[in-house]
Amino acid sequence: MISIDRVDPRGEAALRLSELSWAELNGLYRDIDHDEFLAIDFASARSAFVIANVNGAVAGCGAIRPLQDNVAEVRRMFVEPKMRQLGIGRKIMSALEEIARELKYDALQLETGLRQPPAIRLYESAGYERIAPYGRYRDDPLSVCFKKNLSNLA
Repeated sequence: MISIDRVDPRGEAALRLSELSWAELNGLYRDIDHDEFLAIDFASARSAFVIANVNGAVAGCGAIRPLQDNVAEVRRMFVEPKMRQLGIGRKIMSALEEIARELKYDALQLETGLRQPPAIRLYESAGYERIAPYGRYRDDPLSVCFKKNLSNLA
């Protein structure tokens, strides 16, 4: 059974999953800018951090934080490699979308990399559309950015 729980981003599981995520990204991209995990980024009233558990075992995480007044950014999407292909990523995305609606966001945006085809497939299959790279991703040739409007999906 897969459960998704909103948790404190300063907790042990959140920090461990973040480190595992960065280790994987460093293996794929080598020279990426390791933006330090700042739990405070996900502790505000309009942010959320979730953990996925499979039969009690921590399996993955995801978060949202404000990007603009009515748009949140999905961050920290990660599923333990041994737990992939079980639908965990889709459940995390669904939970984040529900939370985003509760927090009155109209849309979600996110960035992933060209070397992560499974992530790209997940986002596309979940209804996210490619957009021009934004913010710090604007000049990164390996970045792929997505957006999903939530206001008409309630």
